[in-house]
Amino acid sequence: MNLTTAEIPQADVLWDVARVPEAILRGHSSPDAIGIYLGTKSQRQGHYYTQAARVIGLVEPGDAGEPAALTKFGRAFAYYNRIEQRTALRRQLLRYEPTRSVVATVREQDGLDRRGVAQVLQQLAPLASSTAFRRAATVAAWLCEVGLAEWDAGLLRYCGPSLPIGPATLGFVPAVAPGG
Repeated sequence: MNLTTAEIPQADVLWDVARVPEAILRGHSSPDAIGIYLGTKSQRQGHYYTQAARVIGLVEPGDAGEPAALTKFGRAFAYYNRIEQRTALRRQLLRYEPTRSVVATVREQDGLDRRGVAQVLQQLAPLASSTAFRRAATVAAWLCEVGLAEWDAGLLRYCGPSLPIGPATLGFVPAVAPGG
């Protein structure tokens, strides 16, 4: 395990995560303000979405209570159109953990069920089974939203571009049986 539980996203709607840089540029840098900017989201939800934007490299790392600040990439991302944002999100999900390891394992094993995705997340961070299962749904939804994966017969399968990425490449060796 090399991630904290906060580094496993719990912000379900990827396109709302993508709006966090826009919120920050418009002066909404607290979790409460970000949550309100994104719609009927509470301060807690605003925190989840800001943290998710950190996970994929849009927002600078920071301590609780500090105003959120954009990375250089996050600032540029805020000005991209929707197509450019989708392309950038795909790249970021392939680049950053935990989605990078989930994609690698899904590709290596030709698919994982939700429990298998949760097990990958548990290998990366100290998550309880129920928490890992909920966050597996988030990670899978993100990958499906940008066309990197799709559900097929109960398995999350990779459907993105052919890339030289795999568990060995990432230094990650899954302990999950094929199909979950």
